Amino acid sequence: MDKLIYTAFNTVNNLMDNRAVRSQTLANVNVPGFRRDVGAKSVGSAFLNSMETVQSRALAIRDDNNYFETAPGTLSQTDYDMDIAIRGSGYFIVQGNGDPSLTRRGDLNISPEGLLQNGANQTMLNANLEPFQVPPNRTMKISDDGDVIITPMGAADGETQVVGRLALSFGGEVELKKFPDGEIRPVDGSAPPIDDEVNIVPKHVELSNVNITEELVNSIEDQRQYEINIKLISSASEIDEGGASLLRMPG
Repeated sequence: MDKLIYTAFNTVNNLMDNRAVRSQTLANVNVPGFRRDVGAKSVGSAFLNSMETVQSRALAIRDDNNYFETAPGTLSQTDYDMDIAIRGSGYFIVQGNGDPSLTRRGDLNISPEGLLQNGANQTMLNANLEPFQVPPNRTMKISDDGDVIITPMGAADGETQVVGRLALSFGGEVELKKFPDGEIRPVDGSAPPIDDEVNIVPKHVELSNVNITEELVNSIEDQRQYEINIKLISSASEIDEGGASLLRMPG
């Protein structure tokens, strides 16, 4: 009975963690390129043992990785030259809060320092994995293969210059995860490899891959599971009290 109670308690804790993950996902539903977070993943069970007694308490062992949904989001046409999206699989390599990371966000702008950034203020990297510096220009566009093409200041109409290529990657063969800073990197901390086969769609942005209906349905299911486990805890307590009363010596 003790094992049932602690198993139910642990399930309730997991549901609470999943609710926090789901709230975070819904809060980012309108963020371009956001990857839907997946809740806590159980990879086994552990039992707490007391010396010379039976196993009494069961706890779930959870994977420490932060999983996310890799399915692409819907592409939205903006007709803005600084907006780009990735068709199918692939990522932009950016410099965010720490080491280079991967993102699908392509709503670009140029910082006052002349750096190419996305809407999250992550600096886009070039094919040499260096911050992408954009010279002063009259116009700018990005080709299907990631070349950044500008019309320099003072240049004649129709005169263009390729100033570099965006760093693009399929993510490599190493599993990816979201780190505590919210950015996607290989689990082993290695640098994402550059791939030239990633396809870009100019004048589009990718929306988040969050399905609001699915998240709300899952929230309802979590609530039902929560209620069931609370009832299990209450029933286990009643059964335990009933068993204890049977063992009492008559007065």
